[in-house]
Amino acid sequence: MDESDSNSEYEEATAALPQSATATAEDGADAAAKTKRKRRKRPKRKRKAAKTDADAAETEAAEPVQANADEPAILEADTHAATQVQPFDFEAFEQMVDMNEARLDWAADSVPKELQKYWRHRFSLFTLFDQGIKLDHAESWFSVTPEKVAAHIATRCGNAKTVIDAFCGAGGNSIQFALAGYNVISVDIDPVKLVCARKNAEIYGALDRITFINGDFMQISHQLKGDIVFLSPPWGGPEYLSHDTYDIKTMIPMDGEKLFEQASEISPNIMYYVPKNSDADTLIALAGPGGECELEEVYLNDRAKVLVVYYGNLAKGEKNE
Repeated sequence: MDESDSNSEYEEATAALPQSATATAEDGADAAAKTKRKRRKRPKRKRKAAKTDADAAETEAAEPVQANADEPAILEADTHAATQVQPFDFEAFEQMVDMNEARLDWAADSVPKELQKYWRHRFSLFTLFDQGIKLDHAESWFSVTPEKVAAHIATRCGNAKTVIDAFCGAGGNSIQFALAGYNVISVDIDPVKLVCARKNAEIYGALDRITFINGDFMQISHQLKGDIVFLSPPWGGPEYLSHDTYDIKTMIPMDGEKLFEQASEISPNIMYYVPKNSDADTLIALAGPGGECELEEVYLNDRAKVLVVYYGNLAKGEKNE
């Protein structure tokens, strides 16, 4: 790939933004088809929408977070980086494992055919990709949240102090939470992914706000404390697109409903990052009787990329609209 291709990709990535359009249930089928953010509340299943200006959101996220009266009241106690789990010992791990055998660096002439389409969009994953970004293998390539999407999600954290990234992978979301001014507890069961995440956070200047934990979130969640839990579990690979409807209970390896239940024991304020074809009724039901959640379909380059569901005080109430 020549330099002109690289520059073109970079410009496309930096111009890509999550988008949303406004519609209400009363607008009928035509307007509903344009809806990209939907809020639903049990038992009425109310649908609302709000315009997202991701350009402005990203600018605000780069500044230290300041609480104000219009933000959702999330923080109940000072849980600043509170965890009973020991941070990951990177030095000890790298002494035991030959990191040269783990493929973390990539070049155009060495990318396998099945990863070429992800390589072409590498700058949408990390705009600083050419500064030494690390990705371990195929899973990291198709599981990293695009940078613009991750930055947009980070703007939704309100006046929280600590965000738990339960499946941090190569660190795309953790980095954006940290750059937005939050303390982040980044958990992953794979230590090699944590090595990647740590290096990537260093490149972005976000390392000082992140604590890395090597462990299975399902096993250690009771030892974690935070104001928000961000859930981006494995989806089972790109094959999820072959299903008309994605079932979080049966298709997320650890049972997506059980995962949500465990996360809710830490905090009711949950962000659930799931495939765009996920069953909406199942996600709504997680809010419980009388509960409220907000479903946001995030678009990148005019294409629906993912569904993000906000629970607890993260779901915007009418008073915040």
